[in-house]
Amino acid sequence: MTGKRLIALLAAFALLSSAAGCSRRGEEEMTPGDGTQTVTPPEDTGSQSGQDDGQDAEQGGRPDTGADGGTGGEPDGEGPDSADPDGGDPDGGEGDGPEDGGQEALSVLCAPPGPVAEALTVAVPSGWTLETAEDAVSRLESGEARAAAIPLGEAARLYNATDGRVRVLALLSLGGWVVAERGDGIGSVFSLAGRTVAVPENAPEAAAVFEYIMREYGFEPGDTVLIEKSADAGSEDIALLPSDLPENGGQRAAIDLLEEWENVTGSRMWPGMCLAVRADAEDADALASAARSAVEGAESGCTGLEFRWVSGAEELRETLEEYLTLLYELDPSLIGGFIPDDGFYM
Repeated sequence: MTGKRLIALLAAFALLSSAAGCSRRGEEEMTPGDGTQTVTPPEDTGSQSGQDDGQDAEQGGRPDTGADGGTGGEPDGEGPDSADPDGGDPDGGEGDGPEDGGQEALSVLCAPPGPVAEALTVAVPSGWTLETAEDAVSRLESGEARAAAIPLGEAARLYNATDGRVRVLALLSLGGWVVAERGDGIGSVFSLAGRTVAVPENAPEAAAVFEYIMREYGFEPGDTVLIEKSADAGSEDIALLPSDLPENGGQRAAIDLLEEWENVTGSRMWPGMCLAVRADAEDADALASAARSAVEGAESGCTGLEFRWVSGAEELRETLEEYLTLLYELDPSLIGGFIPDDGFYM
């Protein structure tokens, strides 16, 4: 009995010693200290992500993008963030800049001051802006304006320069130029022999036609008649001027160049101002109807200027092509280097 009791006591002692050792090891693992490792609770990733996103927003940053730059790997322009706030197509439609031909940008009608512009502003009062001839041409070319009353040669030049994005909708007038003087020494073209005539440096088409008329009469510009470009032709004693300017500048219209054109060509068809429009102008028909009501039957009240309405692609081509061919022969740059094809006539 004594041996058995001794063995039992030794077993109990061993069991208690093992339990105490396990307790001490557990306390050592949970207590920070040299040579020990603490257990770190998992990060609150949702909270941290929200903070990071907030910081990105404050700094103008964007969420991570895919290789193509879109969010979440979507191609640019397909996600809801790229949509137009009004529901429009982000890649086109209303609101586009002039380069894209958006109708909202094409909201200005331009015309140089003068009788033609006065008639148009009465008939189409919804946006005509009176510009210099150069500005009217420039705004139509850039797409800032959807229509302009400009010389026919300029319309042809724009058609060539814009790959057909500017076209002619109608002819508005004939002639529009006179030789004016201060005094009363000029009674006919022959009175210009030995004289100097100033021509506006910003009206190359009119100057070219004037020189053509002089040659048809047997004068040689630069010899029999001296022609000089001027930045202020209206201040000169003898000058080539638009029909409405002489009286305003204290001069008189001495030579009606529309009559002289008819004398040398046998036709009164010297195209003056035309109505040129952007090819994508959606209101071209309505504009043509309003402009026609202003031009037909109107009187210019100026020497050498007549209103004349011609429209329709075929009629325009038959009426204007011969004149454009003449401009090309005089100086191809006047119409942009090429005689316009049939697409020019709207």
